[in-house]
Amino acid sequence: MKKRIFSIIFVLAASLMATFAANAQAPTRNGGLIVIYNDIRAGMCSQMDPSVGLVTGATSQSALVYNRSFRGQPNPQFCAPVLDPDGSQMTLGQFNAVTGRAALKCITSGTHAVLHFSGLRPFGVYSAWIVIPPFTPDPQGVGSLGNTALSNNGFVADDTGEGQISDITPAQNLSLFGGVGPCLLDNDLQLHLVYHSDQTTHGPAPGPPPTWVVNGIFAF
Repeated sequence: MKKRIFSIIFVLAASLMATFAANAQAPTRNGGLIVIYNDIRAGMCSQMDPSVGLVTGATSQSALVYNRSFRGQPNPQFCAPVLDPDGSQMTLGQFNAVTGRAALKCITSGTHAVLHFSGLRPFGVYSAWIVIPPFTPDPQGVGSLGNTALSNNGFVADDTGEGQISDITPAQNLSLFGGVGPCLLDNDLQLHLVYHSDQTTHGPAPGPPPTWVVNGIFAF
């Protein structure tokens, strides 16, 4: 009888150890935010010439920021001002101020992502998006972070410019196109931080292109 009890205890202990080991070995990744300028021009903006207003090391931090994202629009509305929450036009220094850290871990229900930001525009509206490279020439998948059905990938920065979003992305079809498996870290991945000039998130899509820009990315 004692031998049987010992065997049962041994099997249970081995199972628990295997579970702990599997959790410990689950893919985990951390990353820092990279500010990017693909969607903006600063100081000047031309509807005809995309090189006008490109951000360089010599661009003044006080230069006003314009939205020049294309996104395949049949009738692009270039050069709309990027607006702060108070309606004033954003400066390059304000755009550049954002910093962020991301932590991703694959768990049983999907990929848990925790993103924390500083230097955001106080009371600004932001959202987080999954982008699956390679870009050849287009992404393989794009959609909102988290459960597509819930569209809860938006957040509002506090009065000090801090903001955070924590969400679990299950295996699913993404909200715009493509899909993901149970662990986002099985392949190359980008998470994009989007700023919304209209102070509105738009569910499964970021909204009309003149109203939002990508402020930065995490690359994994």
